[in-house]
Amino acid sequence: MKRQLTSLLVLSALFIYTPGISAAPLDNDASSSMVSVGIATKIDLNIASIEELQTLPGVGISKAKAIIAYRQDVGPFLEVAQITEVKGIGEKMLSKLQGYVVVKD
Repeated sequence: MKRQLTSLLVLSALFIYTPGISAAPLDNDASSSMVSVGIATKIDLNIASIEELQTLPGVGISKAKAIIAYRQDVGPFLEVAQITEVKGIGEKMLSKLQGYVVVKD
């Protein structure tokens, strides 16, 4: 079961981040946590759901919950690098996430 869930998450991440593959066009309005940047799609740290955060490399349920808790306690992220203030996320994780996340203005 755990292997199937992991495979599903990997496939979901590939589907989201593979250029040229899309189930529907993205509209970058304020209600969408997915932002199209060039040919890649990035997740907005300030509005992403727990499920969307879990599609990021190295982010499981506990880190996704910590990111959301940080947003609720501290407020919105002002820049991507601020994610290192979340418990369990350091510089190494930041470098993994750089190409996958964004903070909208």
